[in-house]
Amino acid sequence: MRLTAFSDVSLRIMMLLSSLQEGEKLSTQRISEGVGTPYNHVAKSVAFLVNQGLLKSTRGRSGGVLLSETGRKATVGQVLRSTEGDIPMIECEDENGNCPLDSFCRLRTILARAREAFYASVDDVVISELPAGARPAGPVFVELGLGPLVHEPTERELPPVPPRPAVASH
Repeated sequence: MRLTAFSDVSLRIMMLLSSLQEGEKLSTQRISEGVGTPYNHVAKSVAFLVNQGLLKSTRGRSGGVLLSETGRKATVGQVLRSTEGDIPMIECEDENGNCPLDSFCRLRTILARAREAFYASVDDVVISELPAGARPAGPVFVELGLGPLVHEPTERELPPVPPRPAVASH
């Protein structure tokens, strides 16, 4: 089963926001940079997730986006059911909505059960637990101020470099 880009972005947004301290907000632009996705795609996903009650969004200077209490408890299965919708896995109808095999085909029902089994397999996976408490450390996250800063050791902190052995000349 292949997820839509919308589902992928929505899950990544929630994972990014769950890696923040509770109550910490990010602008949609910063989220876009953090998940490596164009702003307009992120804005659409954020609006959807806010509408679903999974995120909270406030406008203004101190505004931003953060996970709601419901969002902190949301599972991958719950989010995928809402972002993927009930779109059939196959489109076997003609332009009039008729399937020539409709009277005896069970494929659509079998694939719908398979999709539900997939969702059920991720129903116990809480999105906010996926980052495992670790703050992201990639260069984008560091630039956003979300990752750990790498301590560059001073010359005094570096171990001494051993002298090179002399090379015998012939």
